[in-house]
Amino acid sequence: MLRAELHVHSSLSDGRDSVRKILEAALEKGINVISITDHDTVQGSLEAIDIVSEEQLPLKVLPGCEVTASTGHVLVYGVVKDIEPKMSVEETFIAAREHGGVCFLAHPFDFIRKGSVRLKDFHTVDGIETFNAKSCFNFLARRYAKKLSKPEIAGSDAHSARAVGVAVNYLPEEADLLRSLFHARYDGRRVSIRERLAFLLFRLNRRL
Repeated sequence: MLRAELHVHSSLSDGRDSVRKILEAALEKGINVISITDHDTVQGSLEAIDIVSEEQLPLKVLPGCEVTASTGHVLVYGVVKDIEPKMSVEETFIAAREHGGVCFLAHPFDFIRKGSVRLKDFHTVDGIETFNAKSCFNFLARRYAKKLSKPEIAGSDAHSARAVGVAVNYLPEEADLLRSLFHARYDGRRVSIRERLAFLLFRLNRRL
């Protein structure tokens, strides 16, 4: 099985650390697959692909991003071009498919962080992030994923290299990495209040 980190943000969006530092942390923590899912841009993933290729690192990069759809955030995997934000989840899904990607709802029901609460969105996407290390609504996400027979993944929602690997997915070693997401198993822990506060302070300082 491959150990996969599927939800990380770099300094190219609202994360603290560079793509390189994130990759170094992933290797230190025994991660085999990583997706840099910056908000509304695949640039983090493309940079990761370049670094891994140039330095021949023992790491697979699944390109992706976290798209800001009109009714919630959507994790899109398998795309190397940006998906236009602010579209509906249905339109985001269609655009992702046109670029060869798949869609998972990010931290659903977590309305404070723009997680979808719209039932139609659950029917539309390929799968659901049913464990998010920062969400209090994972139990609802799991309930609806099972009710709709949707594939489930976990996300650290890491905004720093230190948080990489808080939630780990176990993927079968298939030739098609993208399809392996539909057979993921996972484990993880919720981030502590202290870790959340440290990140909030970082964001406040960044805005000053």
